[in-house]
Amino acid sequence: ARSGLTRSSSSIHRRTMTVHSFHIFDRKGKTLFTKNYVQARSGPPVKLNPDEEERLSEQRKLVFGMLFSLKEMCGNLSPADSQQDDVQMVKTGAACLYNFDTASGLKFALYATPETSYGITSSPSGPASNSQNAQSAGGAAGPASGGGGSNHPSSLKQHQGMTSPSVNSAVRDALRHIYEKIWVTYVVRSPMYDALHPDVASTNFEVALDHYLKGMIWFR
Repeated sequence: ARSGLTRSSSSIHRRTMTVHSFHIFDRKGKTLFTKNYVQARSGPPVKLNPDEEERLSEQRKLVFGMLFSLKEMCGNLSPADSQQDDVQMVKTGAACLYNFDTASGLKFALYATPETSYGITSSPSGPASNSQNAQSAGGAAGPASGGGGSNHPSSLKQHQGMTSPSVNSAVRDALRHIYEKIWVTYVVRSPMYDALHPDVASTNFEVALDHYLKGMIWFR
């Protein structure tokens, strides 16, 4: 029987998602960084009026409060010896909120709408494969790889012959990378760094963040 999947590498289709916004909160809920990617795609930044600023600020507080409350609930419901009580993803019928917690209490949150198309990868020497998206909150499946390929998120575009990892796991790996390699490098190691009041705007963090996110296989 003839398969509907081809072996041609030119027929690769990837699952993407529309990234709406990205936020970083400290352990008390203060917004350290925020960016609206929908607005950024539509044109140059527009200065918001005070009412709009207040509305968006309240929305961010709600996001942090939800993540904080869910983490507390997961901690109370998890077994006493469990080390995995952090909230990795909150999914609704409209969108997903991906989250990564650091040991110091920072929260890296990305709000996005996943697309419905799934990635199909193929290589000249092996059968085509269809990636599946893990959908359980707080339990994203690990990346699948073929031929010993790298699982690091920055390598996803470089290994088109391997099976695409689940989007959930890839996004979580990306959030970890943003913290460990971008936030630490450009903000924490800045000579002007203040742990209580980090001045993100005076660093190249946003430039490095945009460059990294836009290079992700799932970013749209």
